[in-house]
Amino acid sequence: MGRFWTLLPDRLSRLMAMFGLLAYLVGTLVAVLELNPHTFQRFGSIGVAAAILFFTDRLLQVELRRQKTVERILHEYGLELEVLKEGVDPRDLPKEGYMIDYLREEQKFSVLRHHAERINSLNIFLLTAATLQWGFGDVFLKWMMP
Repeated sequence: MGRFWTLLPDRLSRLMAMFGLLAYLVGTLVAVLELNPHTFQRFGSIGVAAAILFFTDRLLQVELRRQKTVERILHEYGLELEVLKEGVDPRDLPKEGYMIDYLREEQKFSVLRHHAERINSLNIFLLTAATLQWGFGDVFLKWMMP
């Protein structure tokens, strides 16, 4: 049971973000099906909160992966510098590095950038839709009602 409490803070933000997003989607759908403009509008605020929580959590995960890649590269540079300080001729160093391939690490940065761009685009869409729903959802749903 002790392990649960140590993992909880690490997972709490992701859990709250997913719960908020699910509550927003389900509540919005129910409000539309029931044609309830006031409830529809109120769920916009939950959507804004979910977008902020979700974006914060996902951005943190991208940043942690980026830091891990940077640490691997710095560690590798440190190993090579240490060997060079010992007097090894730079031409005798392996061409692909001791432990990691720098080109592969560069590709990881590219993948992380694309992943962050996708997260950012989805978040902007969700934040915009939820903000409009929060501000004008009742007007919109009343306009859509027969």
